[in-house]
Amino acid sequence: MRRLVFPVLTVVAATILAGMVLAQPPEGDVPADSLLADSLRADSLRADSIAAVQRADSIRADSIASLEAARADSIAAALEAEASRGFFAKAADFFRKGGPAMWAILLFLTAGLAIFIERFIFLFFVANLHPESFMARIADLVRRGSIEGAIAAASSKDAPLARVIEAALRNYRGTARDIQNAVDEMALAELPRLNARTGYLAMLANVSTMVGLLGTIFGLITAFSAVAAADPETRSTLLANGISQAMNTTAFGLMSAIPQLIAYSFLTSKADRLIDDIDRYSVMVMNMLAQARKED
Repeated sequence: MRRLVFPVLTVVAATILAGMVLAQPPEGDVPADSLLADSLRADSLRADSIAAVQRADSIRADSIASLEAARADSIAAALEAEASRGFFAKAADFFRKGGPAMWAILLFLTAGLAIFIERFIFLFFVANLHPESFMARIADLVRRGSIEGAIAAASSKDAPLARVIEAALRNYRGTARDIQNAVDEMALAELPRLNARTGYLAMLANVSTMVGLLGTIFGLITAFSAVAAADPETRSTLLANGISQAMNTTAFGLMSAIPQLIAYSFLTSKADRLIDDIDRYSVMVMNMLAQARKED
């Protein structure tokens, strides 16, 4: 009996140890309850992450909307400020951005304006006699035999036509050749007054255009130099300034040239009409004087 106690105890102990070993889970395995809990925790973390991403997206969207609204407000404010600026402020800004060439073009424009005003006053007020009424008065005085009265009426006017008629009247007693020579001599002296300085308008118009193009070239050189050599922070500003200079000088050069060309054509046309009047009425007065001498 005693011999069987030790083997029995050994078998019982081995059975207990085997049961304990078999009762332990294999290495790396997790109980189902633990896996479920971990899965729930993972889902919770994933949901929290998604919620955090959504909140971040919402914040980013709100930030973008705020930036767009601020940008729209700043653009609207800039446009409103630009619209509220006066004409002279805009003109000064336009002139300042054009560079040094703008001063030369302004000088040419001022000179052309001065020439136009002086020529307009002379051609339309001083030289414009309304020749029909003037010659009707001279003819009436000649028919009545008042040559001295006709001379006085002609000498009271400073117009080229009046000077030519006066020269013919003063040679009333001479031959037809003498009267013709006197008329031709006075016409050679008076006709240049009609076209004096008008040709400068065409010259100033051409020069204004050329200076505007020269300013355009300088502006483009500045713009290309900025692209080639400037750092990225100032490149866009220098490029914009160069292009602005190029465009402004071209525009101002044309703004100066076009009106001067129109003024040149306008004044030249008026001078041509006055020259035609001198040719016509000088022949008329010579025939009138020849007829008066026959009647005497």
